[in-house]
Amino acid sequence: MRVAMLHWAFPPIIGGVESHLAMLGPELVWRGHEVFLLTGSVGGREEEYSYRGVRVKRTPLMDLNTLNPRAIEEKAEDIRKELHSFIAFARPDVIHAHNMHYFSPVHAQSLLEAAGRRGVPAVLTAHNVWDDGLWKDMLAYAGRWDAVIAVSRYIKNELAAAGYPASRLTVVYHGIDTARFNKPEAGEEKAALARCPELAGRRVIFHPARMSLDKGCHISVLALDLIRKSCPDVLLVLAGPEKTVDWGRHQEGHVNFIGRLVRDLRLESHVLVRFFDWEDMPYIYRAAELCVYPSCFQEPFGLVMLESLACGRPIVVSRAGGMPEIISDGVNGYVVEMGDYEMLARRCVHLLENRLAAGQMGERGRQMVRQKFTKEIMCANTLEVYRRVLAGAELEIAS
Repeated sequence: MRVAMLHWAFPPIIGGVESHLAMLGPELVWRGHEVFLLTGSVGGREEEYSYRGVRVKRTPLMDLNTLNPRAIEEKAEDIRKELHSFIAFARPDVIHAHNMHYFSPVHAQSLLEAAGRRGVPAVLTAHNVWDDGLWKDMLAYAGRWDAVIAVSRYIKNELAAAGYPASRLTVVYHGIDTARFNKPEAGEEKAALARCPELAGRRVIFHPARMSLDKGCHISVLALDLIRKSCPDVLLVLAGPEKTVDWGRHQEGHVNFIGRLVRDLRLESHVLVRFFDWEDMPYIYRAAELCVYPSCFQEPFGLVMLESLACGRPIVVSRAGGMPEIISDGVNGYVVEMGDYEMLARRCVHLLENRLAAGQMGERGRQMVRQKFTKEIMCANTLEVYRRVLAGAELEIAS
């Protein structure tokens, strides 16, 4: 099967969708399929290369860090030509777009037009939902996708409520590479410390998300102010803001707010902000004792939950979106109410003070990931969507 994928970004850009694509594409190739990816440029450069068998083409016309609604309208014809040219080159059996149900009606219209001309089914994976004017405008395309994959039951329900045809919706949960993300063997903690020596001798809590208010980084900082009273050697590690998609240019303001909060609470010696390359992420999980992900919006899924658990690290999340579908409170982590930094602090202190309980939670989470949330399972379920849409069959795969 030939598969044409499209998304706004790809590693070295960091994010949940980008990590998903870096696993799904190569896994499809390993199973004998041909995969082509059109994605945004990095540093404004056009580039074509192979990533673990996936034929990648980068273009500034897919780069949300340099595009805005006005620029998209001005370049509408160039965008249409780019997408049509990519589809003509890939000659796909299936087109698979990621998050093209938002950001740009021009891109969605051009892609669906190309699919229609060639008689190729168009599959959308919705990694998120929104609630603004652009989202409402783009609901005009809801019925034009042949199949829509939601990354959680929460997202599926939101899409159905917004008007996406229920018969074309299915859930395919994310999966991860359990060979990369796994419980550390003897000596692997030292390898992590060699990459980040600032962690040595500290009780590390990792918040593995882009530095923003949406992801609850300020909630983690407020909790840290309480945690340090019980655990003076605690260190909160925040992932730096570099190499992420910043549609709307909000990130700088968020980073500045969080930085001021750290300074106002005099937590500089308890916070480390560092950009971690995609290849380095497993090492940081292994160096941490636990993770936190107190998102302040309805998180669609939260891939980092699987990464943390696969490394045997319990995680404390907020009751947001699809995250409670994965984290069972008191079993493989804790679920706290959105914005409740005091409860977040209490849960973290409990895990830091009870290493045996933390280890047991992490192990239960690790086993769950290996049984239900591997990249192999994710890929098999995605292929089943392709096969069913090609055959015109019912779509329900997982729920």
